[in-house]
Amino acid sequence: MRSTLPRLALRLALVVILVAANLWLAFWLRDFAAEMAAQGRMDLLGATLAGLLLLYAVVLAIPFVPGAEIGLALLMAHGATAAPFVWGATALGLILAYAAGRALAAPRTCRAIDRMGFNRAAAALGRLRETDPDTRLRRLEDSVPRWARGWVLRRRYLLLALLINLPGNSLIGGGGGILIAAGLSRLFRSAPVLLTLVLATAPVPLLLMILGPGILP
Repeated sequence: MRSTLPRLALRLALVVILVAANLWLAFWLRDFAAEMAAQGRMDLLGATLAGLLLLYAVVLAIPFVPGAEIGLALLMAHGATAAPFVWGATALGLILAYAAGRALAAPRTCRAIDRMGFNRAAAALGRLRETDPDTRLRRLEDSVPRWARGWVLRRRYLLLALLINLPGNSLIGGGGGILIAAGLSRLFRSAPVLLTLVLATAPVPLLLMILGPGILP
């Protein structure tokens, strides 16, 4: 027991450091975009903007990151000209998170997690992978209130879109955490998820392109 406590403390410390580093990177990205907007820097295009958007997509895929705020800051900094690129980067980041969730239950990933010492997590992922879709649907049905069961199961892609756009969703994992959970559940097919993400991330960039920067706060 004594020998396992230091290892557990080390793992928890590593997780805390990783989460803190991700959050710092997310807030730095948001503040950097906001500073560019305050300075009127509309010339940050080309490779610099492409790198910023790629970083934004990667950060957005991380659970508990306030992705909506970062995307809004990027739109404020660069206006309608960057709106389609921010839209694409937002969808890409969420797709990466969904793909990560799908990959987590893969046998190779489970073995890697087990070698790291997270035996229970590896076993849980293995059991999830071996469970057939009908059983997973029944478990999902049992986990929600009776009055909402039919709606949640039949319209789960719509529910996914609503959760992505829910204000303050970083408290429940953010877009990245939500999509990792969706991929991990294996209850969402890839093609409908891709279409859902493209449509769910479209409203603000499309309005900005159509109506101009006046819609932004």
